[in-house]
Parts: sequence; structure tokens; C-alpha cells
Amino acid sequence: MSQSTAESKSLKGSKPEEDKSQSSNLKLGFTLVIIASLMLSFQNVVTKIILSKRNVFGMFEMGGILSPSMGNSLLLMVLRMLIVLPVMALIVAPRIYPNTWKDIRSMVHYTNRGRLLAAIGSALCLFASQFSIYLALGSIPTGIATTIFFIYPTVTIILVWVFYGEKPPISLVFAMLTIYIGGFMTVPLKAFTGGGASNYILGAPAAVISGCAFAGYMILIKGAKMHPAPFTIISFATILLFGLLILPLFDFYVKPGNWTPLLIGTCVLGVTTLVGYLLNNSGVPLIGPSLTSVIGSSGPAITTFMAYVLIAETLNMYQGIGVLLVTLWVLGISVENMRKQKQAPK
Repeated sequence: MSQSTAESKSLKGSKPEEDKSQSSNLKLGFTLVIIASLMLSFQNVVTKIILSKRNVFGMFEMGGILSPSMGNSLLLMVLRMLIVLPVMALIVAPRIYPNTWKDIRSMVHYTNRGRLLAAIGSALCLFASQFSIYLALGSIPTGIATTIFFIYPTVTIILVWVFYGEKPPISLVFAMLTIYIGGFMTVPLKAFTGGGASNYILGAPAAVISGCAFAGYMILIKGAKMHPAPFTIISFATILLFGLLILPLFDFYVKPGNWTPLLIGTCVLGVTTLVGYLLNNSGVPLIGPSLTSVIGSSGPAITTFMAYVLIAETLNMYQGIGVLLVTLWVLGISVENMRKQKQAPK
């Protein structure tokens, strides 16, 4: 009897401790993923500064290191990969996942050919997405480029329907249409009439292509079936190799005095990429991928706000409503996916 009482007390004592630990982990995971989302938004603003001169904090002008063009966007991506890939491959990935290089070596075996092709295909989609978003960020306001990019959840739903036969419910179809309307609202009317807004002719389609390519990247991740650490190394290596191969086909130009600020800006992009990756991958196990996607859906709003604070980019009322619509409905899609995962049989 006394032993049973002691065990009962022990269980009662351990439950609050366990609840406290879970609450602490949830708060930590939430904080890490939020900071990772901020890193992504900050990357977009830094890219904008690199590609066009901006008044930072309303105090001083900086940027305009590269002019927006296909060649310069490709150059920026290659330089970023040259910084990020060695650090990820030699330092970060092996510490996160000790079997990183063992898994990469196993991919050359013929039985893993399908997974390797999926990983390379996914990386090429990511290459197309990043290349296009750089073009968009150099041509149109940061918040608008990011908002249009966030059509990718809707494209993912369509691709899952086409390739896996998972027909979306009517609520998601309505959300998809609303996201497209919101994205359309962010593009000013003068962009269609050619009234001094020719950058939208390049920037808006580039952002759409970036979102579509990113959806392809997300779909092909499934086929690779790899741990994020080796998968990221294969992705970064593929992007760097492909970028180096096609860079000579494009015209790019850096003023002699701009190489140093360009390398500094690229280092900032590299650091934020790595920090965002580490924080996100540390936060996901604590709060789960579903809640992580919900937090990530705030991307358009966070980027728009950060661009306003850092470089004083403003949107008109219709553009603001468009950003809000996209943010709310991407959030709705994320919540719906989280609900479906909870209901799925384990």
C-alpha cells in the first residue's frame, strides 16, 4: 500500500515537470522558427539592397552593387553558394547528422538512383526558384516579390493532385483562388499599361516562376527520402555546379570598386542562410513541421514590414490588402494541413 502511494506521488510529481519541460520546448522551438523566418525575410531585404540603391533606416544610402539582370542574379547565387556550401559540408552538416557523408556516398549505388535523381531534380527546381526570385527582388518591391512567391503552396496542392491523386477540398480551392487574387492585387494597374513600371513586366512573372519552381522543389523532396543535412549538401552542390556551368552563357558586370561590398553582402546572405537553416532544423523537432509551416506562412507580412522598417519600402492600400489576403490564406492552408496530419491514422 505504501509502495503504491509512493509511486502515485512520484507520478504526480513527475507530470508537472514533464508538462513544464514540454511547454519550455514549445516556447524554444517557436522562438527558433520565428527567428529563422526573420532570417529569410532579412535575406530578401539584403538581396534588394545589393541589387538596387536604398535609403537604410532613413539615414544613409547604400547598395546598388549589382544592376538587376539575369547574369548578375546568377553571379550572386553562385557567390552565395561558394560561401555556404563548404561551411555546410565540412562543419555544419556533420555536426547535425554524423552519417551525412555516409548517406551521400550511398546515393551512388544503383538501388538509390531514383532517390538521387529526385534530389538533383529538386535542387534544379530550387536553382530556378532562387534565380527567379533574385530577378524579382531586383525589379519590384521586396514585399510584393515575396507575396507573389507565396503562391507556391497552391501550386504544391495542384502538383500533389496531379501526381498523387489527392484532390483538394473545396475550402482549399477557395483559398487558392483568393491567394491568386491577392497576388494580382499587389501588381499596380500602371504595370499593365506600361506607365513607367516596366520592371513589373520582368519582376512579377519572375516571382511567379520562383513560386512554381519552389513548389516543384517541395514535391521532389518526398522522392529523395533523405535526412535534411545530406540533402542540403546535394542541393547546394548541384546549384553551384549548374550555376558555374551556365554562368559563362550570361553577361554579368561588377564595377571594379564594387567587388569588396559585393563579397560582404554575399557573406551576409551566406550567414543568414546558414543561421536560418540551423535554427529552423533545431526548431522543427520541438514544435513539429506543421506548426513550422504555419509560422512560415507569415513570410509576406514579415518581409513587407521588414522592408518598410529597413529600407522604407511602402505599398499602396490595394497592395497592402493583397499582401494581407495572401498571408491569411497561406496561413489557412497551413492550418488545414496541420489539422489533416493530426487526424491521419498513426
